[in-house]
Amino acid sequence: MKNISPRIIICSGGTGGHIYTGIAIADELKNKIPEINVLFIGSKKNMEMQEIPKCGYPIERICISGGKRKLFSSSGFILFIELIYSFFLANKIIKKFSPDIVVGTGGYVSFPTLYAAKKNRVPILIQEQNSFPGLTNRIFSRYARKICIAYEESKEYFPKERTIITGNPVRSGILQLPSREEACFHLGLKKEKPIILSIGGSQGSNSINNAWIKGLKKLIHLDIQLIWQLGKVDIHRVRKNGISHHHNFILMEFIDNVPMCYAAADIIVSRAGALTISEICLIGKPYILIPLPWSSDDHQNKNAKILEEKEAALIIKNEDIDEKLVDSTIQLLKNSSMKKKMSKNIFQLGKPKATNDIANEILQIIL
Repeated sequence: MKNISPRIIICSGGTGGHIYTGIAIADELKNKIPEINVLFIGSKKNMEMQEIPKCGYPIERICISGGKRKLFSSSGFILFIELIYSFFLANKIIKKFSPDIVVGTGGYVSFPTLYAAKKNRVPILIQEQNSFPGLTNRIFSRYARKICIAYEESKEYFPKERTIITGNPVRSGILQLPSREEACFHLGLKKEKPIILSIGGSQGSNSINNAWIKGLKKLIHLDIQLIWQLGKVDIHRVRKNGISHHHNFILMEFIDNVPMCYAAADIIVSRAGALTISEICLIGKPYILIPLPWSSDDHQNKNAKILEEKEAALIIKNEDIDEKLVDSTIQLLKNSSMKKKMSKNIFQLGKPKATNDIANEILQIIL
């Protein structure tokens, strides 16, 4: 054994998908080796600076922001400066922490950290969540000891001899959901009434929120309950609308206890982020997907098409939300045979051993 107390850096940030993937990996490593020393690297401008410490892990910050930018523009020049400075910071962190491995979960936070790891000859493992890999993972896959992917479709973009299909790591609570009765009691909902869970992504979704606002009276008329994650921007706006205070509705800026909400829901409505899809595949609930049309590399549309081809989810295009979301959700609630079919199909896509398999791959490299 090389090291009884391994030191691991996980670069994880920008979106909930990247952040909670990193946390799930860290938790599994801690379960296997309690003495393991895990350090996260994230961007000082993003939610990881709050969410990762909540889970008990230290995090160091670099200075980089995302978004699509044209190379020959003022924003492109700023990105170039951010990358150089972030590499300097990541390099300094790596030299000080002296990790046995650096794990990248994708996204712009990973780029300078993986580059610093390469320069310092630290082994790299990449975890790719989407069916079409992001740019950072495509670039650094040539240097990675192992690439753990979630979808067969992404295999062609990586070196075959070092790529393994594991699925996406998920939080341990997803595999141990409470009963629906317990979840309804905890949330203050009526178990005999139908429940919709709407998740707009870690930042919320203005277009999804607007569709629900327009349909609230219809939900009240049909006595349908709604667990509604709005995001930081919209929650105050929606709370000013008196109808949103109805006892059938639970409004949240951000959902901290996702397993409890999953357990209560009859139908889940969300964006097509890779982590959310992986979680719902494991719990087997009827699913309505609304892919984010401007996601990087159009990965949400590509993720959604895989489920659609398997008849495991209903897809609504972003431009059709106002017209279709509320009515389609209500129709699905009433269609027991369709719900049963979708639940069966989506459950077959789940990979419950993903987190364990990824942790084992990491430990095989460093021990």
